[in-house]
Amino acid sequence: MTTLSNKSAGRSFFTQISVLFLKMLFFLALLSPLLSSSVVNAIATASYSSSPIGRRDISTHGTLTFTYPSQNITRATINNGPVNFVDRLFIDDILEFLTPLQNVTSSTPKIVIFDSSNPDFYLGHIDMTSLQVPITTAKKQMGADYVKFADLFQSITTTIFIAEINGRAFGAGNELIAQMDMRFVGPGARTGSFEEVLGLVAGGGGQTFLGSLLGKAKALEYLLSAKTFDGPTGETLGLFNKYYDDPTQLTQGVLQLAQRIARFPLVSINQTKSVLSYLNPPSDASKLDFQAFYDIEQFPEEQANIRKFLQLSGNQAAGNFELGLGESVLGIYGLWNGAITP
Repeated sequence: MTTLSNKSAGRSFFTQISVLFLKMLFFLALLSPLLSSSVVNAIATASYSSSPIGRRDISTHGTLTFTYPSQNITRATINNGPVNFVDRLFIDDILEFLTPLQNVTSSTPKIVIFDSSNPDFYLGHIDMTSLQVPITTAKKQMGADYVKFADLFQSITTTIFIAEINGRAFGAGNELIAQMDMRFVGPGARTGSFEEVLGLVAGGGGQTFLGSLLGKAKALEYLLSAKTFDGPTGETLGLFNKYYDDPTQLTQGVLQLAQRIARFPLVSINQTKSVLSYLNPPSDASKLDFQAFYDIEQFPEEQANIRKFLQLSGNQAAGNFELGLGESVLGIYGLWNGAITP
């Protein structure tokens, strides 16, 4: 039985820890301007840079195309096959695009808008064949590079990343939009995590960032049940900034916001995003979660479910199964009638 003195000691210890934690937060707040000073200096000299990032129309593997609505805004359009998978080619292309943005130059965009050329799929799940055993060195490297580029959405504080969504984004696609800075959706938007149905977890940032965006209880509800977010629901819960019931209004609304922000000095954009980044989950937590994902998915039951997924989806074809995520994945348990969920 715990004695009263032990309880008091426990409370005293907890109080000390709480005070220490608050002091650490205060210290970080004071330190923030110093930590970002190198970035501020880079911003100050960016106008005079003689080596701007070269503007391209298309990425090396063709999974991204680029347009430039204004000098400070880049629109990156996803175009990676019938379902817009997150595969090796896409990961290579997005790393190639994002990595130079870490070094501020006169042509570094203040805003990047990610949209999709596919009216049905905004950004798909990871290529499920990459999760089948054996987990080779190449597959592990693909996972490591996935974590690397996902981290860049938050570590690059001189650029604001906006997801303009009017299609499906499940699995990795849902995880990545959660890690962008803002999310705006149209009537065709459907997002969610289906990993738990397979016995897996949304280990690429999906769990940690959804927890930050929705709160623990709502994140648990949607992750554990593999429920789908439509536009109005996601807006109400705070996952989406705004829902538009017309695709044209979606594009216009996002561009107007981007143009407004892009008029302002880069130093304020950087400092605001840097400070608010303290609300993000720790990057180490996401990395540990991703490692747990790779450990879990090698279990026999999970491997069997991955095989069923590939069978039901016709090897990930753009049919009713992919269009019906996340209800169609319940077919693994015989609970899907083959229809597309509206």
